[in-house]
Amino acid sequence: MKNLFKGFLVFMLLFSLTACGSESTSGSSEEKTKTKDEEKSSGKLLTKEEFEKMYSDPKKYKGSKVEFYAKVFVEPEKDDDGTYLQVYANNNDERNTIVGIEDPNLDVKMDDIILVKGSVEDVFEGENALGGTISAPAIKAESIEKSDYATAFAPALKTIDVNNEVDQHGYNLKLNKIELAESETRLHVTITNNTDTNISFYSFDAKIVSGNQQFEILDNYEAGYPEVQSDILPGVESEGIVVFPALPDSGTVKVLFEGSSENYDLEFKPFEFEVTY
Repeated sequence: MKNLFKGFLVFMLLFSLTACGSESTSGSSEEKTKTKDEEKSSGKLLTKEEFEKMYSDPKKYKGSKVEFYAKVFVEPEKDDDGTYLQVYANNNDERNTIVGIEDPNLDVKMDDIILVKGSVEDVFEGENALGGTISAPAIKAESIEKSDYATAFAPALKTIDVNNEVDQHGYNLKLNKIELAESETRLHVTITNNTDTNISFYSFDAKIVSGNQQFEILDNYEAGYPEVQSDILPGVESEGIVVFPALPDSGTVKVLFEGSSENYDLEFKPFEFEVTY
């Protein structure tokens, strides 16, 4: 435990932070005068609301259990005792958090999305290279698991299995499913080129019509979703996700995709799907 805590100190110094009175000692008067609120919160898994409040006063929640998703925003540091991460909790750049785990072989790198389970260890306060004050909770992790953007930050509130396909001249486009999340809508698409020439898919021309509203694609480069290839060779299958803004949680939508072939004698209409959910 002491070694891991020292690892936190080393890690913070590497990023131009200086710990200010945050290391606790077993005989400190501060520990002997714990408030009832601190005793109440210690050891308990924090709710989503309590977790947000924890950032304003991490010491108050020392010992409390936490479980949260985060994105690693600098390369991890390692020593013989563990691995130390600087992360944005819940993908919020105002939730700078220090995470340490007693595992020097943890396979995590910058930009990874992780699920952290652990407890509030302490708080670090200091100055960055620009002279600004920085305060960040220090979390002692019991486990860290890799995750992905959709699971962590945009979970599906509803999934509609469509499994319908439109075939034009051997250009086969299948809409597998639609995932409705709070912040976005994900369309899972598979295209198979059963022709003898190259075909093209124009994801940027995709549209959704809901009622009297038209939705254009949403660029979410941060998510790193697989993309349908724009140029597809004969005999090749390409699968990916096309992202749109959030849609109503129920209704009927018309989905329109555009594509073409290098065989200019062929005419293509929009690949159209109507989905009621």
